[in-house]
Amino acid sequence: GPNKFGLASSLRGTRGGVPVRVLAVDDELPALEDLVRLLEASPAVERVESAASAEEALVALGDGAAIDAVFLDVRMPGLGGLELARVLRRFEQPPAVVFVSAFDDAAVDAFELAAVDYLRKPVSRHRLDEAIERAGRRAPAGETATLEDETLAVDVLRGGGTRLLARS
Repeated sequence: GPNKFGLASSLRGTRGGVPVRVLAVDDELPALEDLVRLLEASPAVERVESAASAEEALVALGDGAAIDAVFLDVRMPGLGGLELARVLRRFEQPPAVVFVSAFDDAAVDAFELAAVDYLRKPVSRHRLDEAIERAGRRAPAGETATLEDETLAVDVLRGGGTRLLARS
């Protein structure tokens, strides 16, 4: 319910009250552990799986695992984050994709791949919560987004980086 400020409390309302199941993918173990810890601390996250490569991620996703969102490092040896996102788009029910990168250079590609967000490392708790909320709000598979839901990549002046914003 509303807290003392009259705002809906945290993100529990994600996906109609169902917390999000997340797969975190990063080839750098410390970064992966940090991301997993941050995700597990979010009240909107039900379960966190992790993978140290795109190949491991595909195995985790192929096991009939019900994953709602994939938090994905952009630069990884072998199959990179953008390539993995392209593979995920072919899934019958593709998970929401959130890119996580120390660099801004893949933001436009991420936008073209319909990522729900693009987070800069080091990831802040606030931005992570926003991304989880976006992933949870994503239209169910099979529904095509209307123009209002279209996402745009926008350069942020203060603090740098690129944000993906709904056209609405």
